[in-house]
Amino acid sequence: IAIEQIVFQGVADPTAKITQAAITAAKIPFNLSQDQLLRVTLLRLEETRFVVLFTLHHIIADGWSMEILIRELGVGYRAALMGQMASWPNLPIQYADFSVWQHQWLQGENLENQLAYWRKQLDINQSVLQLPTDFPRARVQTYRGAAEQFSLSSALRQQLAALAQGRSATVFMTLLAAFKVLIYRYTGQSDLVVGTPIANRHRAEVEGLIGLFVNTLVLRSHISPHSSFPALLAHIKTTTLAAYDHQDLPFEKLVEALQPERDLSHSPLFQVKFRLENAPQETLSLPGLTFKRLPQAVTTAKLDLSVDLYETPNGIVGGFEYNCDLFKPDTIQRMVQHFQTLLAAIVAAPNQPIAELPMITAAERQQQQSDWNNPQKP
Repeated sequence: IAIEQIVFQGVADPTAKITQAAITAAKIPFNLSQDQLLRVTLLRLEETRFVVLFTLHHIIADGWSMEILIRELGVGYRAALMGQMASWPNLPIQYADFSVWQHQWLQGENLENQLAYWRKQLDINQSVLQLPTDFPRARVQTYRGAAEQFSLSSALRQQLAALAQGRSATVFMTLLAAFKVLIYRYTGQSDLVVGTPIANRHRAEVEGLIGLFVNTLVLRSHISPHSSFPALLAHIKTTTLAAYDHQDLPFEKLVEALQPERDLSHSPLFQVKFRLENAPQETLSLPGLTFKRLPQAVTTAKLDLSVDLYETPNGIVGGFEYNCDLFKPDTIQRMVQHFQTLLAAIVAAPNQPIAELPMITAAERQQQQSDWNNPQKP
């Protein structure tokens, strides 16, 4: 572990410096053959106020791992205060054991069964998603990104949960179906492919391990504008459950096997991602300390558009992460508003045809009416 301390004492409002320090730490590349893959930066703001930045290479940890790391840091801190050795639970296996098992299992019939499903499910000549962009797509994909944050109320979350439960589906499936309606309405493309990460920890032995278990699933759906939302939800439920049954094939192996035509201007197989994180975030209650998570600054975008949502006791929070070289901020803000309007319309009248679900906000409708009533307006 590489540890560094930076002192910011005397700064009236250190928020900007904390954000810049986090961005700087995240941008420092890792040399996998030489560097420590976990870096800790301690920002000292006042005599009793600190910010700790953890920078990890994704090769050693995923989102689930961070909750384990926070929990085990708490165990170590309490033990240190008492002058004792920390006592962590014994692990039945190590990450290296999982890696060996995965390599051995993904061979022969098991590998062919996984590949056969995905070859049938996906089209290597799938069209690039044609979201209307503000700027032309560069010949080489860029990764300059930003994010538009938003929230969904607890009441709307409960309505979505009730809608999902009535169709024996999950909130994730329901939100994904709504997102695909949004993408269909923006592009007019009825054959849609969206990527989604999955924890890939469906064995109890690996639930307590820190490591890179997360995998990416590619979910393909066919949208019919005349069908109802429940019909689309049923289709997405079937597709999602089948993908879960074939989640052991690593995404990189899938790309290697399918060999889609590569183009440096966009990512292979899908260009948008959707995620709902519903695992409770670990909190710390430590003697003499107040623990608070700080939001991450978004300056990169791996895809054209990524939606990351998190369930909380007060509703759903999250954001649309987007490529700044494709979209302007106000375009993404409007897309977020359309998504929120669409979700409210779905829970209010789910049986409407997908093409007729309202998406325009009240402010946009008023603007349109104003323009129609003033034909002389340029």
